[in-house]
Amino acid sequence: MKQLLAFALLLLLLALPAPAKEAGWDALNAEAKRHLINLLNIDTSLPEPDELSAARYIYKELNKHGIDWDIFIPEQGRANLLARIKGSDPEQKPLLLISHLDTAPAAEGWSYPPFKATVENGNIYGLGATDAKNYTAVYLALFTWLKDQNITPKRDIIFLATSGEESGSETGLLWLGGAHWDKINPGYALNEGGGIIKNKDGVDIVFAEASTKMYMDIKVTAYGTGVHSSMPVNDNAVYLLSQALAKIAGYNPPAKLTPTARTFFKAIAPLQDEDGQTTIRFLLTGTPQNSQSAAEIMALDPFFRTQLKDTINPTVLSASKDTGSASGEASAILNVRLLPGSDPDDFFDDLKSLFTEEENVSLEILERPQTPFPQPMDGTDELFASISKTAQKLIPGAITVPGMSPASGDNEFLRKLGVITYGLGPDMDPLAENTTHSPDEFISEKDLFNQLQFLSGVVFDFAYGKDLLPLSPETAPQAAADTKTGSTAKAEPAKNPSAKAAKK
Repeated sequence: MKQLLAFALLLLLLALPAPAKEAGWDALNAEAKRHLINLLNIDTSLPEPDELSAARYIYKELNKHGIDWDIFIPEQGRANLLARIKGSDPEQKPLLLISHLDTAPAAEGWSYPPFKATVENGNIYGLGATDAKNYTAVYLALFTWLKDQNITPKRDIIFLATSGEESGSETGLLWLGGAHWDKINPGYALNEGGGIIKNKDGVDIVFAEASTKMYMDIKVTAYGTGVHSSMPVNDNAVYLLSQALAKIAGYNPPAKLTPTARTFFKAIAPLQDEDGQTTIRFLLTGTPQNSQSAAEIMALDPFFRTQLKDTINPTVLSASKDTGSASGEASAILNVRLLPGSDPDDFFDDLKSLFTEEENVSLEILERPQTPFPQPMDGTDELFASISKTAQKLIPGAITVPGMSPASGDNEFLRKLGVITYGLGPDMDPLAENTTHSPDEFISEKDLFNQLQFLSGVVFDFAYGKDLLPLSPETAPQAAADTKTGSTAKAEPAKNPSAKAAKK
C-alpha cells in the first residue's frame, strides 16, 4: 500500500527527454522564449486585462511571416485573435491550437516584478508564465515556423488566442461560440491542462487532460450579534462561522468512479506493488462496499482524492472591516469541484442538511456549473493516437492515458461545441508546489522547451503525418545561465512548477 499512497510523490520531477542541439529546434526554442518574455511584459491581468495589446503583439509577429489574421473585439480592451494555415484536404477536420491572453490578478508577495519577465537560474518568472502565456508563446512560435516551411498540412491548423478565460470566458470562447463559431469550427483542439508525470523508479505517464471537474462557488454565512468589540458575546458571528466550517470540513462525500478515472486507475495499476494492485482491483471490480472501502484508502492521497470525490476548499473569508466592532455576519466562499455526473443541487442540499435552523447558518450558490456537462474524451480518436505516438518517440515506454483535471476552464466549452479536445501541458507534479495564480509564477526554460517539443510532435504527426524536425530523446538546447531581465538576482526555487490546478 505504501507505493500506492505515495504514487503522486513518486510521479514527477519530470525532465522530459529532449532532442540534440539542432539548428531547427534551437531556433524554434529561442522564438518561443522570446514570445513568452514579450507577452509577460504586457499586463493582461484581471480586472482590466489589456488583451488588445497582447493581440497586437501577436498580429505584428504574424505579419512578419505573411499570415492573415482576424481580430474579434467584444468590448473595449478585450480581444480574441484568429489565424489559419490552410490544409490540402477539406474532408479532414481542422486542428485548433488555443490559449487565453488574460491572467488572474497578481497575488500579494511577489519578489519579482509580475508584469516584467525575469529570466534567472534557468527559470522565466512573470504573471502568466504557466497560465497561459507559455501556451500562447509555444503556439505562436510553432505556427509561424510552420508557415515558413511552405509545406501544406493535410488539415487546417488554427491558432486562437482568446479573451476572458479567467473570468468565465464571456468575452472569449463563450462569446465566440455564439457569434463567430462559423469562422473557427474545428474538429479537434489542443489546449492547456494535463502534463507529463515522471515516475523516477519506473514508467512515465503522459496525462492527456480529457475531462475536467465542474466548478461551483457556495457562500456560507453565519449570523450572530453585532456589537462593539469591547462587549464580547457568545454568538459572535466569526465563532459561529468557524464552527460551521469545521462541520463542513468533516463532511466526507462518497467516492464515485467516473469512466475517465476508471481508465486512469486501470492504466497505472501495473506500476503498483502487490498491495497497490490489490487495492485498485477492489476499486475497479470489487463489490460496491469493497470498491468504496478501496476508494477511501486511495483518497488519502490528495491527487487521487480529486479523481474520486467531490471536493471543497474554503477560500475568501469576510466579516467586520472595523477592529472596533464585531459584525453580525461572517461568511466564507467555498470553492467546490464536482465530478462529472455529480448533481450540483444534490450536493448543495447535502451541505445544507448539515445545519439546523437554530444554528443561524445559511448557504447560497454563487456560481453553479452549467449542465449537462460534456462527455469526456475516451482516447479512441485520431488526436489521442498522435499524442500517444509522440509520447513513444520522446519517452519510450511511457503510458499515455486520458485523465481528468481537478481544475476547469475552456476545454469543457469546446467539448460542448463538439470539439475533440485534449489538454497537454508542461511537466506536472500533482503534489509539488504550484505557482500558477501565486506569487513568483514561473516556468523553467527546460520545461518550456519540453512543452514546445511535445506539442510540435503532436502537430507534426496529426496535421502533416511526418516529423518536420527530428524527435529524439537526447539533450535539450542549453538555457542561458543566470540571465536577468528587469529584476535583481534571486535564489533558485527548490521545486519545479506543476500543472495548473486552479480555476476560473
